[in-house]
Amino acid sequence: MKVLQTVLLLLCLRMGQSLPVSLCEPQSDESDNPVYDAMAKHSLTVKGCIGKFSHQEVYVLNVQFTDKNSILQLEISRDSLDEKITETPPVIIVTTNPGVYLFITGSAINYPVTLQYSNYAMTSSDDKPNWNISQVNLPGNSEELLQWAKANYLEVTFFAELQNPKKVYLDLKKDKTGPETCELQQNFHATNILQVEYPIVDIQTCVVPNEEPVKNVYIVHITHQHPQPSHVIDINVTINNGPCDKPPTVYLKSEEGYSWNIYNQDIGISASGNSTLNNFMIPANVLPDSKEELIETARRNGGAELKSISYLHVSDASYVHLPVSCVTEVPKEIPQEPEDLCLNLLHSSLYSMCNEERLIISMSKEVMKVCNLQSLDDISFEERGGECTAKTAKDHIVLSTSKTECMSFANGNKIINKLYVRRGDLIIFENTIMCEIPTIKVEVFQSPDFTLPTKIFDADKVTYVQVDTSLFIRSVSKCDLLVGDKTLILNKSRPQVMMNYLSWIFNTEGLSLPETDSAKLSCEFCYGYDIPLDCCVYESLDVTIVNRSNPKTRGLGMESVLGITFGAFLIGALLTAALWFIYTRTRSSFKMQPVPTLPGGSESSSTNHSIDSTQSTPCSTSSRA
Repeated sequence: MKVLQTVLLLLCLRMGQSLPVSLCEPQSDESDNPVYDAMAKHSLTVKGCIGKFSHQEVYVLNVQFTDKNSILQLEISRDSLDEKITETPPVIIVTTNPGVYLFITGSAINYPVTLQYSNYAMTSSDDKPNWNISQVNLPGNSEELLQWAKANYLEVTFFAELQNPKKVYLDLKKDKTGPETCELQQNFHATNILQVEYPIVDIQTCVVPNEEPVKNVYIVHITHQHPQPSHVIDINVTINNGPCDKPPTVYLKSEEGYSWNIYNQDIGISASGNSTLNNFMIPANVLPDSKEELIETARRNGGAELKSISYLHVSDASYVHLPVSCVTEVPKEIPQEPEDLCLNLLHSSLYSMCNEERLIISMSKEVMKVCNLQSLDDISFEERGGECTAKTAKDHIVLSTSKTECMSFANGNKIINKLYVRRGDLIIFENTIMCEIPTIKVEVFQSPDFTLPTKIFDADKVTYVQVDTSLFIRSVSKCDLLVGDKTLILNKSRPQVMMNYLSWIFNTEGLSLPETDSAKLSCEFCYGYDIPLDCCVYESLDVTIVNRSNPKTRGLGMESVLGITFGAFLIGALLTAALWFIYTRTRSSFKMQPVPTLPGGSESSSTNHSIDSTQSTPCSTSSRA
């Protein structure tokens, strides 16, 4: 009997801890909730196909909107914009609902392109682009549109039918490995050619009736009716009013086998698959499959801290942009002391950056006024005076020092110093700065899957450069090829975020690279803070440039020239010695032979006998006296 009572007591306690979903009431006003601006991106088409590139690229888009008064944003990129144009310019064919406005941007805006559109089109370039744009009466049915394109251009490189996109990203690429002809397929994944951005419409937010809520929760539930070629989902979480005292929690749910790349450090994460957050691996959690159970789990785990739960259902996404918000406290009408405003400004505007040589600290120029400081000398490193005190740079206050000056010191991969803000003799703010020196790693590969490392650039082939850096806050990033006294800026495609690194494709075709074994690939990454002082990290590789496709045109290297010169000299010396040997041998043998004397044709020829000879008969002998 006691056992039964115990079991019933435990069941009652368990039921008492369960918080039903009904305690989360639907939110009536959605205007101030940033989550309703969430976006997703994928490469899935309603219908699509690719065909093998032959003599001309032909890209066809059939984009249909539910709302006819819509704007189609089309961003078109093209590799190797600087190479000499020898082939026929590509053709882009776009058809939409009547009245849809087409707005074109992208790196290919100045590349020769023929655009045929069913409505009015406009580009983002201020100057007239190098495009041949014409308005054509095009069929709205995909099958008929594909046949129309083939009838006019023989073959189609790429075709996609889309519905209600927010923005379309199209990369003009010559696919030499695809099928012989473009045959439409339902739910076709246009990987590496097309990305489609669309607003997430299946969003529900409910308010939790807690007395003192301090945190919001967001659930992103991605279901793939058509499995993605890559099972990695990128999600970028932005906080519109951070930093938060109580950061929001994000639940990530998808099918088994999907993992996550998360780009934000001020959130809580619970994911159904393995996830990576700023280089840190987070093991998977067990999450339920249904919407109701996911909300119940979030409600139970959040307890009395929750203010709201937002549930987002997304279909077939490879990337999600999720804007979230902190729970803001109702401002109390209590006047703040100047020190409070001063400390808040110092904390919010203080940034540090460093490389292997220097440490730089910046803050808002308003610190002087808000903190009631008399001189820039009141802001300094641990050592005061001279170069260790602050200076102004545009709208910022900046302190800059080497890693060994102003009492800075390096500890492992960090540069450490202390920042002091004084008002007279009183220290009103001090902060220990521990700046981690960013790392950068550059590798060169022969294959697009980054499996064949090399240090050779083939002048007539595509070279793949993988850049791995811990410098996430970056605005300037480039890689150059240094050949002698020339700097060649390599053409690159849009960077792809892959796990913990950026992957760029560098193309050397058309740059007329000279063959050399002393070229240098140099990459630079810089912080993205808006101050006039640059702080960058660099990495370079010694590489060799070859031209395997045309060996007959290769010039002779210095080693070859010296070898040929020495060989010619040696052969000439041997021939000279042989001729001298023959000459000396034949001369000595000539001296040993008597020299015959021939009778002359002058006066002595009139006598019959010479002084040294006598007349003889056949039966007599003669002798010389």
